[in-house]
Amino acid sequence: MNMPTALSSTKTNWNYAEIWDQFPVPARPTPSEIKLLESELKRRLAKNSRLKLLILGSTIEYRSLARHLGVKPYVADFSRANYEALTAFSREKFPGEHFIEINWLDIAADGTYDVIVGHRVMNVVKHTDLVRMFAVMHRALKPEGVYFCRGNVWLPKDKDRLAELVKAYAFKKRRPHPLFTYLEVALYFHSADRRGYVNYPLARRLAKEWLKDGRISRADYERTTPLISMPKGTKFRGLIRREEIVAAYTAAGFKQVSWLFTREDYCRNMPIIKLSK
Repeated sequence: MNMPTALSSTKTNWNYAEIWDQFPVPARPTPSEIKLLESELKRRLAKNSRLKLLILGSTIEYRSLARHLGVKPYVADFSRANYEALTAFSREKFPGEHFIEINWLDIAADGTYDVIVGHRVMNVVKHTDLVRMFAVMHRALKPEGVYFCRGNVWLPKDKDRLAELVKAYAFKKRRPHPLFTYLEVALYFHSADRRGYVNYPLARRLAKEWLKDGRISRADYERTTPLISMPKGTKFRGLIRREEIVAAYTAAGFKQVSWLFTREDYCRNMPIIKLSK
């Protein structure tokens, strides 16, 4: 795959893998999430040095953690091209990985894995497949196995914070992250249709209005727009309500569940759901 040398804020058909390295946290795992997962994996490795880890998607941060811990993970992705593209972005090499080109919903590996991890998996699958996704992962786990599932969740008593966040962060001095970091989840919530799918043209119109009204800088506009310019037909459920998720994993058979939250404000709607078999 030929990688672009520069992003264009006018192009509206970027492939996610093509611009993966341009996405900031929390579109990618945060250091605090990796630290949490590292602690869990180390604890399990102390009891079982032959731990089997399944990574849903080609997420570099998860693969890097596995390499650091000496684990050769199974990496399941819809597309080998995505896997190879993301691997090419990394400065690390990942010898010994087991790549599986497969739709996550078609994984048939009953009682195989000790740990499964996935970033925004529930936001990628269709709303009609949410129960099935959790059921597939439940079956794939060994007894006492655990599935760490992180994604965008609309929590009880939440409200639309988009305008508030634009005002708070657009011109904040010494901002440690790009503006998109602070707006992404709220922008997806605001732009979601009744099923929770992101209306990308609406999101781009909002960004253009912010620029026109002087609410964001041109630099932030030009960095943000490509990240909300997925191809026509892209289906990403940027908003899923907590009660829907609870109903889905309960129906799938998970009974021991913990909702974990990291300290970053921009992750307040991105819990790490720990589901134990």
